Amino acid sequence: MSVVSRVIAGCFALAAFAVAVVSGLAGMNPPTVVLGRALIIMLLCYPVGFLVGLICQRAIDEHHQAFESANPVPEDPTLGQDGLTESVVDGEEEVLTV
Repeated sequence: MSVVSRVIAGCFALAAFAVAVVSGLAGMNPPTVVLGRALIIMLLCYPVGFLVGLICQRAIDEHHQAFESANPVPEDPTLGQDGLTESVVDGEEEVLTV
């Protein structure tokens, strides 16, 4: 379960709650009815948002993998055996890479 899908689910639920409260109050309904319906809508919209979040996360992961396979990172000849940078001599000047 990814964090992204839970965040999107929470956003869906809170947005649905806000819309239900505003529309209920605009319709001149009693506050108890408005809050009751808004809570029900919030509970129903959380799983919908969770599924949307899972779909979005899957699409992002697939795109990221395709991008990485299409654009591999070349090996840097200035790196030493341990992966740390070392100085490279360029002509007579010594160039330090960081």
